[in-house]
Amino acid sequence: MKRFNFKKTMMQLTAAILLTGATIACSDNENNNSTGDFVITGGINGENFNNSYYSVAFNDLMSGTLSFIGEDMLQMGYYSYNKIDDQIFCAGGLGATGLYVIEKDAEGNLSETASFTTFNNSIQDVVKGDNNNVVAIEMASSSDIVRLHLISTSTLEVSKTVDTPVTSLSDQTSPAYSGMVVSGDYLFVSFYISDPSTYGTPSTDMAEVAVFNYPELTFVKVIEDSRVGPIGGFGTMAGLIKDEDGNVYATSHSNPANGFSQYTKQAGILKINSGETEFDSDFFFDIEDVTGGYNTAHMVYLGNGKVFTEINTATRSEQATWSDSPLQTAILDLNNATVEYIDGIPVHSGIGRKLAAVSIVDGNSIYMSVPEDDGIYIYKINTNDYTAVKGAELEANFIAGIYKL
Repeated sequence: MKRFNFKKTMMQLTAAILLTGATIACSDNENNNSTGDFVITGGINGENFNNSYYSVAFNDLMSGTLSFIGEDMLQMGYYSYNKIDDQIFCAGGLGATGLYVIEKDAEGNLSETASFTTFNNSIQDVVKGDNNNVVAIEMASSSDIVRLHLISTSTLEVSKTVDTPVTSLSDQTSPAYSGMVVSGDYLFVSFYISDPSTYGTPSTDMAEVAVFNYPELTFVKVIEDSRVGPIGGFGTMAGLIKDEDGNVYATSHSNPANGFSQYTKQAGILKINSGETEFDSDFFFDIEDVTGGYNTAHMVYLGNGKVFTEINTATRSEQATWSDSPLQTAILDLNNATVEYIDGIPVHSGIGRKLAAVSIVDGNSIYMSVPEDDGIYIYKINTNDYTAVKGAELEANFIAGIYKL
């Protein structure tokens, strides 16, 4: 099956936005026909990004061929997926304003347990707020406000909505979303400046993160740091991560491969200490120094200072624009400023979107999907010895998520 082409897709994406966007509809099929500990969302490309997303449960990811078409939970459109505890939040984009929640029922089947259709703009992201709530954000280039929603995970209802003028974040037009995390009494939102017509990035001299009170969701301030450029990039939603102590890490890369038309500062990782609302001037992870001139746009926190990542093995001057490649899987150690590459996974391309195809199973293993020339395959990664084993082939154009429920 033909794989997802990020560069071609971005050209189509620009055309779709400039015209009318995608038509989005959610399937009436609310229950799946399979059970298993693992759930994978496989995407099948459609016209104008009206893609088909099938969320299917599997027991074994390491053998055979895993099929999606015509199975289980189906969403139609352009979606991103976020697993938070035992719920999967499905947020639409390109004009879709819906948010759906997928859970397992008592028999182990997947079920769409909630749908929100009253948002004014697409939900950019959903993150965990606390043990009882998640936070969803609307941050559209066509809107002059940033809208935050507090959603109860038990009632699956919006309990609070707070608007902040875009001008509070930036005096430049069109701040683009790149990451969000809650730590203690604060919500942090990273962004960069992107021209909504051309996707050009005219301002790359400063890292900026907006700070909000939590759970009030009221705006506090924007913090800045001139050591690096903007935090995060297009579609990856990995600008901000949080460790188990509540420290927040902000990644700046300005990669042409991930949506930047220029870069004017070095890449690096900054830190906001737990309970604080400023960048730590004494902390700087020089990722280019550690990797020999490379950097990353994809990060998932594992624990104990370790971060699962995809290192772009081309310098920024060599990267093809919008390519999200060439990527090499690795684990960063934020405490010791080291990188360990995973043996057994070929250099590959990403899909230019959130690295959702990761599932930490037992503290020692990670499952991820890797697109290769002849198909997409599961790899099981041992985080102790940094090795990987190739598993099942996935019959999809791209993988939007792998979860363990």
